Amino acid sequence: MDLSKFALFRMAQTTMNWSAQRQKVLAQNVAHINTPDYRPKDLKELDFRRMATEAARPEPVRATMTHAAHQPGTREEPGQFAARESRRTFETTLDDNTVVLEEQMRKIGSTKSQFMLATNLFERNLRMLKTALGRQGG
Repeated sequence: MDLSKFALFRMAQTTMNWSAQRQKVLAQNVAHINTPDYRPKDLKELDFRRMATEAARPEPVRATMTHAAHQPGTREEPGQFAARESRRTFETTLDDNTVVLEEQMRKIGSTKSQFMLATNLFERNLRMLKTALGRQGG
């Protein structure tokens, strides 16, 4: 069974992917806490309303090569989430580094909570589906 056909599962998967990628970006920020001129990066926050609207739509039809003479497109597909430099900083050190450890740790904690929420939502809905299909939801 392909769970990506269900909007709720797609939303949970998107949230988990976003959380995992954000965790990597925040870990890089912490790793560069003593790097001169380093600017912290972050991902754009997830917009739940937009995500729900997109999850309710059917997936777009992708072009496929049906003949060997057809030319593939030249545009690269962008990553699902793009890291961008944080504009708002709380403090800057003498070496012009703007990473604040406390701020990064707060963001890491928030990201962990969002990941756990998405995981729990995924698990509970999977259990509900199994129950509806007559299987034990364990």
